[in-house]
Amino acid sequence: MRASPVEVARGPAPSSHDTFDATEVEVSPAYSLLSWLLDSQLVLPEEWDEVPAGERDELARLTGVDALIARLAHRHLLTPFQADAVRDGNAGDLVLGHYRLLDVLGQGGMGTVYRAEHLQLRRQVALKVMARAVEGNQRLLNRFYAEARAVARLQHPNIVTCFDAGRVLRSGPGGAARDYFVMEFIPGQDLYAHVREKGPLSPHRACDLFRQVADALAEAHRHGLVHRDLKPANILVTPDWQAKVLDFGLARLPNRNVTEAGTLLGTVGYMAPEQARDPHGVDARADLWSLGATLYWALTGREPYPETGNPVRDLHRRFSTTPDPVRQVRPEVPAEVSDLVARLMETDPDQRFPSARTCSSALAGFTLWLPSVTIAAEDIRQPGTKERVLVVDDEPSLRRWMTVLLKGQYEVREAEDAEGALADLAKNPPDVVVADVNLPGLSGTELVEKIRQAIPDPDRVKILLVSGALPTEALGGLAVSGADDFLSKPFSSSDFLSRVRSLLLRRNSRGSASSAGTIRLSGALGHPPERTAAGPKPSASAEALSYTISRLLVETNLVSEGHWGRVTKYVRAVCGAAPDAGEYTRLKDPAYLDLLAAVAPIYDVGLLAVPRNVLMKPDKLDPDERSVVQTHTTAGAEVLLTVAGKFGADVPSLGLAAEVARGHHERWDGTGYPDLLSGTEIPLSARVVAVAAVYEALRSRRPHRPPLSHARAVKMITTECPGQFDPAVLAAFAAAAPRFDHIHQGG
Repeated sequence: MRASPVEVARGPAPSSHDTFDATEVEVSPAYSLLSWLLDSQLVLPEEWDEVPAGERDELARLTGVDALIARLAHRHLLTPFQADAVRDGNAGDLVLGHYRLLDVLGQGGMGTVYRAEHLQLRRQVALKVMARAVEGNQRLLNRFYAEARAVARLQHPNIVTCFDAGRVLRSGPGGAARDYFVMEFIPGQDLYAHVREKGPLSPHRACDLFRQVADALAEAHRHGLVHRDLKPANILVTPDWQAKVLDFGLARLPNRNVTEAGTLLGTVGYMAPEQARDPHGVDARADLWSLGATLYWALTGREPYPETGNPVRDLHRRFSTTPDPVRQVRPEVPAEVSDLVARLMETDPDQRFPSARTCSSALAGFTLWLPSVTIAAEDIRQPGTKERVLVVDDEPSLRRWMTVLLKGQYEVREAEDAEGALADLAKNPPDVVVADVNLPGLSGTELVEKIRQAIPDPDRVKILLVSGALPTEALGGLAVSGADDFLSKPFSSSDFLSRVRSLLLRRNSRGSASSAGTIRLSGALGHPPERTAAGPKPSASAEALSYTISRLLVETNLVSEGHWGRVTKYVRAVCGAAPDAGEYTRLKDPAYLDLLAAVAPIYDVGLLAVPRNVLMKPDKLDPDERSVVQTHTTAGAEVLLTVAGKFGADVPSLGLAAEVARGHHERWDGTGYPDLLSGTEIPLSARVVAVAAVYEALRSRRPHRPPLSHARAVKMITTECPGQFDPAVLAAFAAAAPRFDHIHQGG
């Protein structure tokens, strides 16, 4: 039989023929504490048994309480949190019912959440204990248990499960009852901390995560429960990217006398406008607004309505202004996702999505076509890797419009008639054919038949029929003969892009050719929502603007010929070698990389405002002249921001370009200009372009010096400029340096 905890604490258990008289042993406070810790199972018996016998005996003979606690913590028999509580005389608070408390997970006005463990099952849980400050308030006590009951009613994979609840009565002076409820313990961190630590989520990751959150809200709304306090801190993100929503029901009765999650003053940034007016009269649509505001944070890393410390002013801003569109803050986010956030955050509840379930479906649709992969170490996309679309239409303007819409994402080819389409199809088999019904020579439907006959696998090529002459019913009837979808003219760009994406997804996900019969025409049955046209890929407009400005810089001899192409490739090379961790994961987002590479060459656009006699001076500049040259950062940024104010919706990358123009001369150690930013205060885009810009400057001829060799330029950047560059970006440059030399030589 195993010795009792007290016998173990005293040392080795006596043999069967020995007698043991406790009165013969002086019982020290440390010995009494150890006995109690073992009896209460704060120190687990099985873990105590694993301690070598000699060390157990040594611990049992310690006389100092502090020494005992320190040794137990060092042996990991007590957690640091437990050790502090025992040392402070609060050991009795470490066991509640069947649970022992291990650590603090979070704290709010209503209570504290601990990581705990069931004494018998050894299952770790999250245990919420009502705060002592509000224990005597019966209304808040009712609310505390109402939350527990609300969570217990909801059984959903994206909602934290409630296992248990109870009250522990304490004896002795000050021994008030402690109320608690027990939830599943979720490894990971909340969304707020995740974004603060690792940067905004990629559009695909954000849509997938918030699809789960929307599903959780839909389940709550099905039970008549409105969350009223959805925010980044109430969404846990597990290591395998599962979302878990916390604190359902907590904000039902906001009380300004208690600083708790869900009160008006505590979470105004994520509270729907109608909830701020009447917290008791809101419905499920208030949660949709909070969902949009939280998604805004996840995509941008910015609060949609930053708190100023003045609640009246904050509320007025909520009612009278809208936050900058997501796409303006982070231009690589697709217009469709930015529009979804804006729709969720509509001031009028009727203008939002009709339900959380509808929003979940929209987010699920986005995750199917948003890119989920990141770039590899190499920086330039190889030709022929894009999916191919063949556009067949005898109307040149419409054919060109469809090509412009598609070319940012796909390899697009054009044909004006069926004969040209068949010839091109034989040389360059497409993935999707967009064909007008009324083609000269062979009609569109005859072209479809020819395509199906020419390809052994009839589902190898997806076909979209379009027409402006036929009624929708007739067009649908013709499409049944072999096309996969149909679209009546005139149609919006977003509708057209959605149909093409859908066909490519169906093609790529098909299991076999026989599945075609079950999925053909499924995309034509619904009525797509009316939304703003997505237009061409954002980087296309950015490249056009950037190239135009770069040519102007070349013509004025401020940069050398080929500058635009070199800098674009330098940026891609650095991003390809950058770490895939923390904020640098943004450099692995193909959309962001395309935008950054597109705007990078115009970092010195402000030089156009600097007097030429200063720029072309053959000698080194004096302090006054240097100050004049340094104004090019602010001048360039101001010009770009002014243009963004007028054309930002058409060229969403202008804000990013201004960020680069202003920040590319800031230094990691804070000694740069114009704003003396340091470390991660400097925008990531500017930190990347800074390395490319310096390399380009060193390898180019200047009025006061000849160009440097590649080896000399690399040495200066990597070893002779301490404190100038972001260490992670500098390491990426060093890794990509051979690629830089190849690019400079025209590669």
